[in-house]
Amino acid sequence: MIKTEEFEFEHAPNGLVGSITLQPNQSLSWRAFKYFILFMMLVSFGIATAFSVMGYWVILPFTVLEMSVLSYCLWLCLRRTSMQEVISFSGEEIRLEAGVKTPTEIVTWQRFFTKIHVERAIHPWYRKTVSLVHRGESREIGNFLTQEEQEKLIETLNHLVRRADLAQRTFPSAEHHDADSKSPETG
Repeated sequence: MIKTEEFEFEHAPNGLVGSITLQPNQSLSWRAFKYFILFMMLVSFGIATAFSVMGYWVILPFTVLEMSVLSYCLWLCLRRTSMQEVISFSGEEIRLEAGVKTPTEIVTWQRFFTKIHVERAIHPWYRKTVSLVHRGESREIGNFLTQEEQEKLIETLNHLVRRADLAQRTFPSAEHHDADSKSPETG
């Protein structure tokens, strides 16, 4: 899923011109996960209890093991689909934040030295890769997106780069503005 947010140049927080939020498709919510695990545990432990009453008590440890492994695997899958990447553009920099609930990785690059690199797929079955490259350092973005979403991401990245270029030309940085205003006055 791709969510794009654009800001007006005059009202942009911290000089941002826009941001892109990337998230994988998530078919199971955390609430549904809890209900599913609760249901599976009730059924499994109900069957295991019935067998242990009949004298087959050996089934109980295997039921605990089975439910533990199922819970852990589903939790890993759900955590992976909760990943989020936020790419913010300003006239001067590009900021990438990635994490599950809070950003665990924050990278800030100078926009002038950052390129968008799109690597074609080696076969139609494979997907292309989209990366941000800054002075030789590369970071793949949106590796969980579908092909259609990747195409939309590339278009959105190009659009926000053009907006950032326009913002840089329209509203010069504060340093240049301060230098102009401090020029000696003639009397």
